[in-house]
Amino acid sequence: MDLGGDQPYLKGPFRRGEYRLVEAPFRLRQGKVTEENIKPYLLADDGRYVLGIPESPEKADEAELMHKGYVRLIEEAYEKTKLKELKKVLDFLYSPMKNAFREQIGAKDIVTFQDDEESLIFEKREIQTFWAEYLASDLLSDDECDCSVCGKRSAYVRYLPNPVQLFGQSCQLTSFNNPSFESMGKTQTNNVPVCFGCATLVVDTLNYLIREDQHHTSLYISDRNILQSQMAIYWVDDQIEGRGCIQLDEKLFASPIEQWLFDEETNQRTPPPELKQLEELLALPKTGREQALHLDKTFFHMAVLSANKARLVVREWIHTSISQLLMHLERYVAAVRIVQPTGEKGYLLPLGVLIRAVDMSPGLVRQCLRMIYQGALPPAELLPLALQRFRSLKVLSDPKETWRYHSSASLIKLVLTYGKEEANTMQSLNNHCLQPAYICGRLLAVLEEIQRRASGYRIGSTIVDRFYGAASTAPASTFGSLLRLSTTAHLPKVSVELGRLLEEVMKQLDEAGGFPTIFNLREQAEFALGFYHQRAEFRSRHQANQTKETGESQ
Repeated sequence: MDLGGDQPYLKGPFRRGEYRLVEAPFRLRQGKVTEENIKPYLLADDGRYVLGIPESPEKADEAELMHKGYVRLIEEAYEKTKLKELKKVLDFLYSPMKNAFREQIGAKDIVTFQDDEESLIFEKREIQTFWAEYLASDLLSDDECDCSVCGKRSAYVRYLPNPVQLFGQSCQLTSFNNPSFESMGKTQTNNVPVCFGCATLVVDTLNYLIREDQHHTSLYISDRNILQSQMAIYWVDDQIEGRGCIQLDEKLFASPIEQWLFDEETNQRTPPPELKQLEELLALPKTGREQALHLDKTFFHMAVLSANKARLVVREWIHTSISQLLMHLERYVAAVRIVQPTGEKGYLLPLGVLIRAVDMSPGLVRQCLRMIYQGALPPAELLPLALQRFRSLKVLSDPKETWRYHSSASLIKLVLTYGKEEANTMQSLNNHCLQPAYICGRLLAVLEEIQRRASGYRIGSTIVDRFYGAASTAPASTFGSLLRLSTTAHLPKVSVELGRLLEEVMKQLDEAGGFPTIFNLREQAEFALGFYHQRAEFRSRHQANQTKETGESQ
């Protein structure tokens, strides 16, 4: 409602996205509306309070009661502040002209006032101060305690006015509603006393972090059990000056756990652009980087939150300097990066993709966060989970599952090379790796390629579909028959080059001690990595040959 001209006029209604959000102290409204239980908001409320518009004819008396409470609140604010803008609002509410707008406003529509085009009336400092003091006097107890947040001694709130909104749940910052949770006869907020300033500021800050894309990422969503859903919120406690074209902010450091973006031009999902910026930052010289940006004096904070009905659950708390964080991120990025299945240079897969690829549990997701941001070792259960998904027939063969195939291989490499020099040398095919399991994995990929080329790439089921599980666990008893089949039925139909590669791989395996009898879990992972690398190398060559042939034909 604009009161800046000669006559008031109505602007709106506005849809989400057409207005800006404004933080304000909140008051809890519950129970039946009575003369003793009317809790209007100052200057911004719904049509029932602002103009007495009832939801239905049966609720006309209730709406009139709400409107009277709303007017009394503004009268009290005017008595305290003497602001001319509040006098304009009261004049409008006293006059019969307000009735001309009742038909245009719904009972639940939010209505507020402005006196100029620059700001809303409730944004004036004097009004905000009055509103904070008004709520404090209504909420504060008669006792004084040390605030559990700021530590200062003052009167504490009798109940928390603001809930934290998380996954559609309204969660209180603290809750003591059963005798088993009470201490020495103390009830509710007396157990954990919080002053009014902290009770409103902390929750407003949390809601801001949860609402703003710059400061949160949904890690795990469960429709069946809301308690399993997890959100990471994060912030940097100081501004960091960027270097070059790299913008150093919360989103950059959170990019490893971000979700895919959808590129409408390519009709494909792509990693967030901050991932590339992070890799550029990690490539800068370490000493110069830290001296230039003072990263050891700036800290990154992350909390993982869940909603348990009316309670807020803090699942994880991470606090580290940016210099330490970059060390951990550099180690993680090097270990998780792997060549794409097509043989192209690998890009960093966001954690959200890895989570879905192997169906991580909520607890495992948090362990991965500790690995990424605090340098903890990869969780033990990650390797068997990734291996189980990798050797699935559908993942190995179905083009629609390529993203899962890529993700599983990335996780396998992560566990095998985290914190080691091999993290860089094993991003793609390593012809100098002499681990028997890795060589056996390469050998299976070579035999598959021989079979595919012998059939002119017109084969429905390959030896991988039938024998991957046996070859990756009991190579000595499996590869003999596969080699006989390949040398007699397939090898004569393919190029000499491929036969020479088979000989080179077999020679390496002989020098490494021949076929082992069985592979343990880690050796099965090395087998998978060798198979993946060699397969990607073949596909890269195949695409290069196709491109060359296309160019020559043109």
